[in-house]
Parts: sequence; C-alpha cells; structure tokens
Amino acid sequence: MPKNIKLLVASQVSLFALAASADMIMPDFANVPTGWNTDRYDPSSFSNVGTFQGRDNVLGIGIDGSGSVANRPNGQQGSFYNTQGKQHPVTGAAGSVIAADLFIPNAWTDPANGNVRTDMWGIMSDGTPTVTAYPIIGFTNYGGSPRLRVFDGEISGGWVDLSNTVNTDAWTSLSIELTATSFVYRVDGSVVYTDSTINGTTAFSAAIMQAYNFGDPSISGTILAPYTAHWDNAVVVPEPSTYVAGALLLLPFGLGAVRKFQNRRKA
Repeated sequence: MPKNIKLLVASQVSLFALAASADMIMPDFANVPTGWNTDRYDPSSFSNVGTFQGRDNVLGIGIDGSGSVANRPNGQQGSFYNTQGKQHPVTGAAGSVIAADLFIPNAWTDPANGNVRTDMWGIMSDGTPTVTAYPIIGFTNYGGSPRLRVFDGEISGGWVDLSNTVNTDAWTSLSIELTATSFVYRVDGSVVYTDSTINGTTAFSAAIMQAYNFGDPSISGTILAPYTAHWDNAVVVPEPSTYVAGALLLLPFGLGAVRKFQNRRKA
C-alpha cells in the first residue's frame, strides 16, 4: 500500500477511535494530593512526582516500613490497613470509565526483589449512601507468578488472575467501565474480563489508588522492600475491533480520495 494511503487510513483509525471513547471520569493526577483523602491508611508517600518514564504529572504511591504493622498505631494494626492509598470523589453513571496507566518495572517480575501490589479501585453506589461494589484491577507478584488481576466479589477468593502477558519497563493501560449491567475490565484497550453481577450499581462515587504494605508478620512468605507504584492518567482506548471496523468503513472513500490526488499529480 502506498505511504500516503497508509497515512490516510491511520488518520481515519485515530479519528474513529476518539469518537468511540467512553466517558472518562478519572481525577487528574496533576492535582494530587488536592481532593484526595486517606483510604484505610496513608502510604509513606502519595504525590505528583512530576516526570517519570516519559510521562508528566505521574502519581507515585510509596510503600516502606513506616507503614508496616509494627509501626502503625493501636487500632490500625490489622491486615485491613495493609492496603494503603487515597480516594477521590467521582460522578459517573453507566457508560463511565475510570482508567490509568501503570508502569511495571522489570524488577517486579522477581519477588525476591520484594513483594508488590498496586491497584485501581472503583467505589460504586445505587444512588444511596450504601456502597454496592468495589471493582478492582491491578498488579501483584505475591502468591504466584507476577500478574495482572481483577476482583470479582461473587467468586470464591474474589481475585481473578488474567492471562495477559505482563509487559515490563513499560506503561500498561488499565480501565474499568460501568455499563447498565456489568463492569467491563480492559488492559491496553482490550476487554479481559466482564463481571455481570454488580449488585444494583448505577454509578461510580469514588476512585481509589492504592498499594499494599507487606510488612505484616501474619502473612507468610513475604519479602518486604520499599517500592513506589507509578501511575499516569490515561486516555480511554476503545476495543481495536471497534475502531478498525470504523476505519474499514471509511477506507473506500479514503482510497478514492488518494487516487484522485495521484491522478491530478500525473495530469
């Protein structure tokens, strides 16, 4: 295919992709920590670290021994408080998406370097103060191979390991979409899991960004080492099949336009 045709097709794909994007309601990490409130327990740091791995306004969630069980105050020493992060209010009904990109260092693929876990959560409501569900997507290297996973509260154990290849020293896009009947999880734009039991959920009410402190002697086989989880705001990417199909529909027009342009140059 001639280069100018390829460029035209690429531009049509990009335009169709933008048109197909869902409603992004994720808070802007550039404003961290403004608007963000402690969820369970404060990590050692939760800040806009500026530029990191080619991205700007990156959120860094730092975990170290200062937040381990031994160093937390009485009443906050249970495993519940090993999950450390902050939440931000959001508002979004069916068709809304929370999404962010996670940088996964190659060092995380070897648990001997230290156990890590970091996730993005949604807090869901049905229009009342009652929380109806907590959809979660993230990464861990504890208790098995390094992997991406989602949380489905209706299945035994809750966690569902995803089969996706973990790309390291790279950004991975993670998203949770609320439809009228399900939570749809995507990795790099592709649907990886759909949870159709959403307990009457009608809207997002908050987003949580967190990481896990493995400094807990009650958890077996852990290796505690300080780490920072880096997240960046994402642009929602629709499923490839959606925008490729749209581009193909536009393709005959595009080819015709290129041919006319080439004929005029020859004339």
